[in-house]
Amino acid sequence: MRASARIGLVALVALGAAVGIALQGGSRTAPRATPRLTAQATAETRAAVSHGVGATPSRTSSLLPPSHATPCGAASTATLAGVYSEVAQRIYNGELRGNEVGIDIAHITGSRELLSALAGSNQTAIYAAVHRIVYTPHWHIVRLRVLRGGRVLADVGGPYIIAPISGPLRWHGRTVGTFVTSVQDDIGYVKLVSRFTGVPIDIYRNGSFLMGTLRPAPGAVRDGQPVTVGGKSFEAHVLHAQAFPTGTLAAVLFVPRASGAVAARSCTDVRVLDGWGNVAKHIASRFSPLAANYTALVDTLQGSSGGFAYVRAGSRRLAGGSAPASIPSSGTIRYRGRSWSVFSWEPVPPARVYLLTPAGT
Repeated sequence: MRASARIGLVALVALGAAVGIALQGGSRTAPRATPRLTAQATAETRAAVSHGVGATPSRTSSLLPPSHATPCGAASTATLAGVYSEVAQRIYNGELRGNEVGIDIAHITGSRELLSALAGSNQTAIYAAVHRIVYTPHWHIVRLRVLRGGRVLADVGGPYIIAPISGPLRWHGRTVGTFVTSVQDDIGYVKLVSRFTGVPIDIYRNGSFLMGTLRPAPGAVRDGQPVTVGGKSFEAHVLHAQAFPTGTLAAVLFVPRASGAVAARSCTDVRVLDGWGNVAKHIASRFSPLAANYTALVDTLQGSSGGFAYVRAGSRRLAGGSAPASIPSSGTIRYRGRSWSVFSWEPVPPARVYLLTPAGT
């Protein structure tokens, strides 16, 4: 997506919520220059990736007493991968659905300039309309292809695009063409996943490496395959995505092998403390200053986890919607008819951030 006047990038539109993130210099970019993050942000992402998953969150107690906790052991890495894969999938789903995507589609299907040009079979006007749609400031369309009867009439935007969306173009009740569009490019997706998880991710098409953060890129890998790069051990976990305009991409998360200390925890602790805790802290680190962006932080945590998030200072609620009357700093809580695992920490004392994720998943 393109750069905009506001500071930040629209990171998640999962669950129908367009979330504006006040990142440190991050922004969507124009189709001609696909990275959505600044050079500084890219360097920070690479630094996080080079060190693997972040350290275990401090000032957070185990969810189960050690005497009752069965070590997660060999399942630890896969447990972490389940968390990071969910985040990556939610980011991808957000590029297909949500308020922002709906608004961008409406820009296309409601363009009188484009529709009238199609109705009049004016090739020059069709291209001009498509070009204007893609490059209109503050819109988030990175690629737009317009067709009639399977023939491409105009195609404008970046070369490596993910999550295509298609539909008809109608003018006065009749179909005058079809479109294929996207609001995200491969590089932007890679950087979002890296920034939210700290985990390396590479994109492959037909078994060939396209782009990513783990270098040198491994050859084609299968799900669950052990991989060693630069002396570091990873486990590959594969997600499938749609390429533009057709075809399938493999988005491979390279999850660092869990350390002995992590493997000694229960799988619940691994998932909540080392998985969701790591994600929450990575996301929070993208906001500057954090205290001025608690509402955006809560929205982003909820969109990336499918859970609930809150910021409180003692009994005073700083951000977040309806909530349990009391939330423990760790452990589990019953809320709205189900159990939730709680991760929390104090990034800016006395404010404490709480993330509730479905227990047992």
